[in-house]
Amino acid sequence: MTSPAITVLPGMTVAEAAWLVALSRLKRAPVTDHDGRLVGTVRRSALLRALIRDDAGIEREVRHLLTVVAGAGAAHAVRVEVHGGVVGLSGPLAGDAATGLLAEVASMEDVVEVRDHLDRR
Repeated sequence: MTSPAITVLPGMTVAEAAWLVALSRLKRAPVTDHDGRLVGTVRRSALLRALIRDDAGIEREVRHLLTVVAGAGAAHAVRVEVHGGVVGLSGPLAGDAATGLLAEVASMEDVVEVRDHLDRR
């Protein structure tokens, strides 16, 4: 254990936590809450795996978000393409659902850019 303890804090992104753990040469790090209480641990390998999610993994998550935000019917009508972390969305989708989906996809860790070609009926 290092002194003082190097911990992963709430609100850190996966990338920030991975850098902290890698630069500190730790194999795992404690995770604390806002009050500094231990809530768990995270392994360096798990953090690094999360950073190297491939396009297929991103596409699966976007399709799941699409179903949650707009329903199963919309999931079949909207085309999702992911290349190098760039997500392309096209097809018919109602205005509010489109806005919500775009915001959710843009906030995903591994998404580099979102290309909006949605037809807002």
